[in-house]
Amino acid sequence: MYIVGTSGHIDHGKTSLIRSLTNIDCDRLPEEKAREMTIDIGFANMEFPSFGTVSIIDVPGHERFIRNMVSGAWGIDIALLVIALDDGWMLQTEDHFRVLQLLGIERIIVVINKIDLGDEEMIETVKDDAKERLESTRYRDADIVPVSSKTGQGIDNLKDIIAANLHRLAKASDWDKPYLFIDRVFSPRGVGTIVTGTLKNGVFTDNDNVIVLPSKSMVKIKKIESHYKELHVGVTSQRTALNLSNITKDELKRGDIVCKNNFFTETDDTIAKIKIMQDNKKIKNNTYVEILAGTGSNRAKLIMLSDENLTDEMFVRLKFDTKTNLYPGESFILTAQGSCRIIGGGTVIVPHYVAAKHKRNMKIIIGAFNPKNINEIVLFNIAVKGSIKKEEIYSSLPISKKGCERIIAELETDKKILTINGIVLSHEYYANAITSIRRVLKEGSGLNTKEISDKSKIDFEICSLLMDIIHKEETLIEKDGRYFTQESVTEDTLPESKKQIIAMAKKNGGDGIELDKVKDSGEKKEIGDLIKLKFLVSLDGNIVYYKDVYDDMKRNILDLFNTRDKITISEAKDSVNLSRKYIIPLLNRIENEGLLKRLGDFRIKV
Repeated sequence: MYIVGTSGHIDHGKTSLIRSLTNIDCDRLPEEKAREMTIDIGFANMEFPSFGTVSIIDVPGHERFIRNMVSGAWGIDIALLVIALDDGWMLQTEDHFRVLQLLGIERIIVVINKIDLGDEEMIETVKDDAKERLESTRYRDADIVPVSSKTGQGIDNLKDIIAANLHRLAKASDWDKPYLFIDRVFSPRGVGTIVTGTLKNGVFTDNDNVIVLPSKSMVKIKKIESHYKELHVGVTSQRTALNLSNITKDELKRGDIVCKNNFFTETDDTIAKIKIMQDNKKIKNNTYVEILAGTGSNRAKLIMLSDENLTDEMFVRLKFDTKTNLYPGESFILTAQGSCRIIGGGTVIVPHYVAAKHKRNMKIIIGAFNPKNINEIVLFNIAVKGSIKKEEIYSSLPISKKGCERIIAELETDKKILTINGIVLSHEYYANAITSIRRVLKEGSGLNTKEISDKSKIDFEICSLLMDIIHKEETLIEKDGRYFTQESVTEDTLPESKKQIIAMAKKNGGDGIELDKVKDSGEKKEIGDLIKLKFLVSLDGNIVYYKDVYDDMKRNILDLFNTRDKITISEAKDSVNLSRKYIIPLLNRIENEGLLKRLGDFRIKV
């Protein structure tokens, strides 16, 4: 299913155009009838052979009702930008056109209405003006269709063009995370509570248990309708009415959200990327604004993160007066507080910002990172927070788990992140965290993981993961949950198991320890640790000596050169009382240290 919506200046014939297309009058309120002016959003539908029922949303054109306009426009797939021939492109036409761009509406059709009031020359003039205004935007190739909703001229052609544009739309997303921004709430006698909205991102079915935000009320869907037809399944991008149980009309309002798998982040502090309209460049820091997201509106303080004056596009911090529910990549409109003036629009980048934890990283990346798609938005969040659990990414995006895994895999392939035990880290955070932990280990001996975490200011869970990596990369001794570096370890501070191995090596003297005769894998690992710590010396990967035993034998062999220039294997063997099995590996080890050199059957001192 898809949604078509109107937009444009007041009295340019949006409602009458829908009436001509559908035979449905969208003005349902008595005040709208009395004033002959659309005040709130209205609804109709059309039948297309290839698509079935297509929903139509009518929005008010008057600037005073811009919030209602955004409530209707946020979920549409195709916008009919209506321009009256006798007025041409007006102020509110421009505002509505900007809203469509800021919300990222996929396609528009420019409809020149009231052509019965002019001639071909006037039509061409308005067409040319529209083409010029579209030229520098994503809608440069949009269809421009002249019609008269009064006489019906061009209406059939418009229906064909709407159908053609529907065929060009991307397939509506179904990530199995359905949600609906409520735009109407009512309670007919004997029916219960009904909410309506545009269903996105998945399907609702009869008897689904769903959650209502921000109250977090758990309710059940008793019945689903679309355009007065009862359905068992409500599909994505469709006008949908839900009959909800266990909640009253008074507990709901426009702007609330119904969702099945909640991916929204409850927050009062957000980082967003905003685009400012040309005529609103000068905005003071700490200005209060309204954020129109979905069908709701929330007041926030706009805090600039860079220049004193806003540029065309920049990052800002939004501190909301009350908790709101947002997700990364969500589009919104920015208006002046309590005003009808549209300042611009933007995209949610980091839904939940904690200055005390994230400010330092934000300062580093803010000037060099401009996310333009969901992959880059996810990367930005990882860079700001340093590390994020995979499950947190899955639960904070309107994308399936499989889709999230694809994003993470692509970022890993591009070497922009790394994943350790289900936690995703930026490379810079990883490198800095490793450096901080190593510094703490060097400065303090015998610290436990909690103390290392506190001193390095690395989250305990992350610190534990990185300690495992450091432990593998360099020699650390763990005793009773406390860690010692190679520099701080003495034989006295070694665990008892390692002390026993050293005692055995000392006792064995020149016989050493032969690793291929050690059956216990744990004992082999202990021996390997002691070699790294230089308490033991490996001759050839198999024969291992206590360090003092090795040093004594090395000194005895080197002392032979006090009376001669070269020595034989036999002379070396006699000096340390070893068999040929041991003397060759011993000489090779001394040679590897650069102290001896082989010359035929002899060894000479280097």
